Amino acid sequence: MSAQSFNRAYLFILPGLLMAMTGIGVGDLATAGFSGAMLGTAVLWAVVLGGVFKFILTEGIARWQLASNTSIIQGSITHLKTPFLIFMALYFLPWCWFVGGALINAAGVAGKELALLMGFTITKAQAGIGHSVFALVLILLGRKAFFNHAMSVLAVLLFVTVISCAWLVPVAPADILSGIFMPTVPSQPGALSWTLALMGGVGGTLTIICYGYWLADSERSGSAGLKTSRWDIGISYAFTCLFGMAMVVIGSVAVQEGKGLSLLLSISQYFSHNIHPVMGVVFLVGAWAAILSSLLGVWQAVPLIFADAVTSLKRQTVSLQDLPNTQAYKIGLCILALVPMLSLVMSFKEIQKLYSLVGAFFMPILALTLLWLNNKYVSQEFKNGTFLNGALALVCLFFVATSFYKWLG
Repeated sequence: MSAQSFNRAYLFILPGLLMAMTGIGVGDLATAGFSGAMLGTAVLWAVVLGGVFKFILTEGIARWQLASNTSIIQGSITHLKTPFLIFMALYFLPWCWFVGGALINAAGVAGKELALLMGFTITKAQAGIGHSVFALVLILLGRKAFFNHAMSVLAVLLFVTVISCAWLVPVAPADILSGIFMPTVPSQPGALSWTLALMGGVGGTLTIICYGYWLADSERSGSAGLKTSRWDIGISYAFTCLFGMAMVVIGSVAVQEGKGLSLLLSISQYFSHNIHPVMGVVFLVGAWAAILSSLLGVWQAVPLIFADAVTSLKRQTVSLQDLPNTQAYKIGLCILALVPMLSLVMSFKEIQKLYSLVGAFFMPILALTLLWLNNKYVSQEFKNGTFLNGALALVCLFFVATSFYKWLG
């Protein structure tokens, strides 16, 4: 492959790659690993179905943006202003606190463990703050090309480490194929809860909206751009599902105890004791790559949502590509990177639980928004059609049921 062809292919998948690496975080690692430990490979199908649901939502965001030349945030403010403001107050701001805190805590634990392997000692707080400040400085410098390359390197690192670890665990290929193609929910207590968590958890929540900003950088347009985006999004979720299934396979054998971050350390110890000491380090490096890429992606893209909302509410005309140059973006970035550092005094388990409860209602709200906007305010060429409307309605019903199950549980 020539350098020109490689560069063309790289730019083709870049928006989806950035979304995948931002959406795959420590919560995904822990949820998939613990689901594998609880239920084995029988629930691999849930990862695939969850990826299909996320694909439908992300395609809807691309459809709206390419049809209207506005972001989903701008469309919501124009046509659904009051519900949007309620969403910002009740979901977006708490999300920033909980996810920012979870990522800083996770980076702190992973950084502390890697530092021990390299022969020096730092605290969880020092490692977490160091990661957050590093990401803040990198993004404030505005070197988008460096950010893209860093995320790409972390993607390769994550893929190689986690897939190689999954390849080495003693799981029969027939069990993997059965788990993918023969959907079942095991009968043990809590099985349904963990299956639903696996379907809804892998691939991120609010970070789906961020795809629109990376799409804007690609300069795609019209129906041809939508066709390209479908491939791009499909590749993204194929990568995400492959990663999620690898973690379920690993968890089905390697998890002995622990939840959250302690579960990841337990997996690392399994590989060190049962496979090879080097593989324990390899898995830990992969977990760190997932955490750092998610932190970088969230720090870079989520403030774009804040800046987009502020400039739209103030009726300022700012292109999506120019949002990083606005004062609102820089304020949002600094708040996201610095304020959640206070959460270092909380346990990761508490943060993850609160985030799960707060985030439970986002997916059905997004599905309803796309049903409304992509049927009422786009040209006939971009309207959803019967199949997509049915698919979005199914996604909405699923996540509504999941939300109530989480809250009542």
